[in-house]
Amino acid sequence: MVTTVYLVRHGETDYNLGPRYQGQMDIPLNDNGRRQGNLLGQAMKNHHIDEVFSSPLSRAFETGQLIAQYHENVPVTPVHGLEEIDVGLFTGRMVEEAGKEYPEVLRCLKENPAQLQYPEGESCRDVYNRMVKTISSIVEKNRGRSIVIVSHGFAIQNYIHYSTGKPFEEMGSYIVTNTSRSKFVFEDDSLMPTTVYINKHDHMSDSDFSQWLKK
Repeated sequence: MVTTVYLVRHGETDYNLGPRYQGQMDIPLNDNGRRQGNLLGQAMKNHHIDEVFSSPLSRAFETGQLIAQYHENVPVTPVHGLEEIDVGLFTGRMVEEAGKEYPEVLRCLKENPAQLQYPEGESCRDVYNRMVKTISSIVEKNRGRSIVIVSHGFAIQNYIHYSTGKPFEEMGSYIVTNTSRSKFVFEDDSLMPTTVYINKHDHMSDSDFSQWLKK
């Protein structure tokens, strides 16, 4: 019995373009983000999908809906635990501005994510633990199905690292593209994924990417 998971990052928001810290603020998709999500939905319309699970934050949930619209009677179910990292005092602030005030946090984010701790927010370890726990729970309850899970950039980075089997402390900095998908399969009762591909975004051209990701 094989369980298939497509792990998707939400579409673009205006805060992505800032770039500004969103964390767990409920920032909606912008027009380009909706277009990205619709392009992804079209690219996945011939995939067999039984259900879409999503972070409760609207930018992720709407992305899930844009995928599900191409599949008859496929629900989009919000799941707590798939949210982005809580960035605490960084919430809503410009990345460059916050980095000047807290240079060590920005250094960890870029060079040693495993040591990351946002002031009055979550640590990388917090996010790693809840993402692995939440996705493992979803997989256990959906054995033999093909599902989409929509989450957020840093949260997905943590699960991708888990999928490598490397120690937590060896995590590198790797943020996937808006509306990219990463495919994992789980054999029988295993909760350790086998990676099929990471950060696939062939539904978009270079002009569809967030401006700040091109820098």
